[in-house]
Amino acid sequence: MINVTRSARTFAVATLVASLSGCGIGKDSTGVSVQSLLPRIASTPDVLTDISAQQRSHLQLIATNLVATLVQIPEMRPAAATLQISAPTTSFGHALIRAMEDAGFGLQLVSADQGINYVSYSKRVSETESGPVTDYMLAVGKIDLSREYIVENNSVFPSSLMKINGTDSIADIDLADNIFAEQGGDNTAFISGAQRTGLANPNLDIKTVDVNDFDELPQDKRTRQDLVFAEAKQRYFESDAQQTAPDLTRYRKHRRTVLIFDDNATQMMGPANKQAVRLLIREFSDDDIMIIKGCQDADGSDRPSMLRAIRVEEELVGHGIPTGSAYIAPCARTSYRHTSDDSPTPVELIHYTPK
Repeated sequence: MINVTRSARTFAVATLVASLSGCGIGKDSTGVSVQSLLPRIASTPDVLTDISAQQRSHLQLIATNLVATLVQIPEMRPAAATLQISAPTTSFGHALIRAMEDAGFGLQLVSADQGINYVSYSKRVSETESGPVTDYMLAVGKIDLSREYIVENNSVFPSSLMKINGTDSIADIDLADNIFAEQGGDNTAFISGAQRTGLANPNLDIKTVDVNDFDELPQDKRTRQDLVFAEAKQRYFESDAQQTAPDLTRYRKHRRTVLIFDDNATQMMGPANKQAVRLLIREFSDDDIMIIKGCQDADGSDRPSMLRAIRVEEELVGHGIPTGSAYIAPCARTSYRHTSDDSPTPVELIHYTPK
């Protein structure tokens, strides 16, 4: 019989952890883990262990940039769109599909290019006078996005505008380009802006983003991918609420319910709230509208409440309510809440019918 001392066992565990980290399973200060890019629906982990943690970090940034743009296109709202995908076989495919999962898209695994929202993607490397440039493309049905990226000093940055084709709705898209600045840089600069492919746009909003060494953040302090998507969806819903608010004088209040979330940080609706939504929409007709009042705060601005309102709108769309029939009311100032009150704000859901 062989006795193993506690110190020997501790050494063995430490050696195993170190070995796994060396194989790319763990996360280090200059990259992301394999698990961060593994899709839940289908994956081939060996594809990701064959590249470095830093390369995985670059792919995650690029995938986040593309998908955060996609969720702001009205036809591609995650709660309303189910995407068809084939099992990924490349590292870029893994990063993209995981990003789509984290953005909230419903994914359907298919064996070929089946479905109206079939996802395709590509990566093409070209040699230019500025060095190697890689063009990444993401297409969902008729909509496609593409952008060139370049690696400088072990960091990846956009080197072109985001090109968008297949939709007219690009005016209000806000690219998640701040995530690239968090890598830091030596007086680096990159171009930021979105353009419809092949069309002149005199109102094109283009800016240059300067990146310095003091912009660099440690890997674990950089903006998480799920927060990038939450902010992108918030911008979309806030813009939608401001531009397409209905004239309530043409409607009458039919029914109202109040949804209560467990705490101020959660976006989980829970079974009771889901049941309340199902009961409310049973009498919904094509000409009706739903108003979501979720932001009521002493200073007139409450991001967690707005995110809960967005979550409720996604639930409505998931039940078949047309995307043009659900509206988030602008954030309203209230006098009964103290500025120190961080308790969860109820979300009021009101069903209106035409007069």
